Amino acid sequence: MRPGPLIFPCFIALFCVAALAPWVPYAAHVAFAGMVVLLLAMVVERIVLGRTTFRAERRGVSALSLNEEQLLPLVVSSDSPRALNITVRQMWPHVIEARSSTLTGVCSPGETLRLDFKIRSIERGKEKLPAPYVSATCLGLAERIVSIGTESELDVLPNLRAVRRLHAQLNQFILRGLGTRAAAKLGKGREFDRLRDYHNDDDFRDINWKASARHNKLIVREFRTDRSQDILVCVDRGHRMAARAGHITKVDHAINGSVLLSYICNRMEDRMGMLSFGADVERGIGQGRGMSHMRQLTAFATGVQADYIHTDYLALAAHVRRRLRHRSLILIMTDLPETGGRGALVKAVRLLTPQHLPLIVILSDPALEASAHFKPANKKELCRTLVAHDVWMERRQTILELQRYGAMVVDTTPEDAGIDAINAYIDVKRRQLL
Repeated sequence: MRPGPLIFPCFIALFCVAALAPWVPYAAHVAFAGMVVLLLAMVVERIVLGRTTFRAERRGVSALSLNEEQLLPLVVSSDSPRALNITVRQMWPHVIEARSSTLTGVCSPGETLRLDFKIRSIERGKEKLPAPYVSATCLGLAERIVSIGTESELDVLPNLRAVRRLHAQLNQFILRGLGTRAAAKLGKGREFDRLRDYHNDDDFRDINWKASARHNKLIVREFRTDRSQDILVCVDRGHRMAARAGHITKVDHAINGSVLLSYICNRMEDRMGMLSFGADVERGIGQGRGMSHMRQLTAFATGVQADYIHTDYLALAAHVRRRLRHRSLILIMTDLPETGGRGALVKAVRLLTPQHLPLIVILSDPALEASAHFKPANKKELCRTLVAHDVWMERRQTILELQRYGAMVVDTTPEDAGIDAINAYIDVKRRQLL
């Protein structure tokens, strides 16, 4: 309990009235009477506030999407017979951008006050959310500060709001083409389509000898292009991915893009898996599809954190070759290593091709290209421009070398990594590169 915000202005006003006593009759008596009334009112307000019980209602676990502005509601109520001016202060854990937030409102008798805190999450994980503090006053002469409610929990997940927005857009697109059917495309896939008579230009390897013996003529198997293909997303969690790009780190941008891509793969009926790698390779989640598999991917992606460790691309390539026997799309989200480590990435691509199709999504730094093309005005800026130009040219040469060995490369900003990865995946499906 402490003095309210109006107590000191009232004391100053009464002091000014008392100062007029030499010129105004009974000014001192008025000031003294006002002082007594003010002190009695403050004591009464302290008693009323001391007997008031405050309650706060909030969900036990609040799930937030990474790097999204969201509203976290808090409902406050009291058993006071008078309207109270309430100020609520909430301290936030380190996964939230702001350190604290303060909101005010009026809680009328028998009613509840809903306060919506606007917050932005900047890191994935689960953290304890401390109970809020409430400052309540009735007349403004006394103020009571008390902690209300209990501790709750904040669970910051990858950006699922972007998945919901994409879900709505895809549903609108599909409804426009309601009634259309996708025809199966014949080709050298793994999915069996039908048996038919042999033609002169058919391959002998496609002949079904058992069916040919039963019908006393040559019968061949006809296949169609695979509709359910294997996609493996590999997220780099090395030291370069720990750098911040905007509000969140590069690995957070990669995780958001991976979750967004997993939803598209599920809608396209492809089997998707996910792993993370650094100095060693985590097994992650195997290939699959369906809503339960999507929940497993989201839970695994939530726990992937960048660490200050070396990135071993050769270990990743060896793990993928052991894990996947059929041709798959290997999508690697990473940042290009320094000059001495780029040869390992090229060797890893050579190990993966031609059995698999590598797709390298490079999270670039827009400031590097801007510095490389900046016109210097002095010697210091000239040195900066020359170094940035050399680094930028080495990156371009590495990208060209990766493409020469059969990899698809997408050089994009961390914020656009998810959308550009989806566009590259759709291009692979359209061109039937798998």
